[in-house]
Amino acid sequence: MIRMWLRHSYVKSIVMAGCVIAAGLLFGSCGQTDHSVQVETCKRLAGELNSNGLPLAAIEEYQKALAFDAVPDQERGNISYLIARIYYDDLKDYRNAAAYYIRAKEYDPNGSYATEASKNLVASLEKLGNVLDARRNLSAATDLDHKPSDPSDVVVATIGQKDIFLSEVENQITLLPSEIQAQLTTREAKLQYIRQYVGVELLYGAALREDYLSKPEVQRQREMYEKRMLVDRFVADKVMPGIQIDTVDLGNFYRANKDSLYHGAPLDSVRSQVYRDYQGQKAEAAYNDYIMRLVQSEKVEFLDHNVR
Repeated sequence: MIRMWLRHSYVKSIVMAGCVIAAGLLFGSCGQTDHSVQVETCKRLAGELNSNGLPLAAIEEYQKALAFDAVPDQERGNISYLIARIYYDDLKDYRNAAAYYIRAKEYDPNGSYATEASKNLVASLEKLGNVLDARRNLSAATDLDHKPSDPSDVVVATIGQKDIFLSEVENQITLLPSEIQAQLTTREAKLQYIRQYVGVELLYGAALREDYLSKPEVQRQREMYEKRMLVDRFVADKVMPGIQIDTVDLGNFYRANKDSLYHGAPLDSVRSQVYRDYQGQKAEAAYNDYIMRLVQSEKVEFLDHNVR
């Protein structure tokens, strides 16, 4: 009888051990299920639902993903941001949008979405009438690293908690045409310019809060400006240095255009204008030559017959 009881106890212990091992394999070493697959499934389904015009159903799926305990904070921040975007862009529910933008920033302050989350949080709070909270969040979002490089720099204006430094204004003045810069040498002129500068900053901040950057026409104009700026910089770096000014050729240019461009005036009296015109002609020739080389290397083909 004792032997049978021992044998039964031994078998029972093996069965119990097997159950424990199986449970360990199923739930993990810490007793928690790995829900990463389910989380990814919920996110994928949420994306599909939102793409098919079902934003509320998409939010439900994202919230299911957040309900799992083992989801790391960085993932929770990303999911919260995705929910906030749906509330903000699709449902125009700015109260819930603000709540989830705050959650996203709290879970992962350094997330790739942090800038957009801050901007849309400010806009959501403003639309809800929470002007003071909006200004506080705007100051926190725009004041990062807004410090002068020169310790002797001085503040010339403030926008909320944001400082406008004298060097910032003077740097902007240097970007203006030389004839405009010449008009801003007096203290009174600088004071007037500072007020204009602050006005532009206020309008820019308001436009950002109203999400004007996402407007298609603004994006097109911004793309065109950036393209023009890059091309101008590229031409200045790659094309212009190759231009050679030849004194003999300059004289030939003047003689060829003396009557048509300079009304027979002596060279000494129009030398600076001749030089600018000659340089412009050489620049245009160099520009066209560089483009032709690019056309050949990139194997460009013009399909003129398709133009009606």
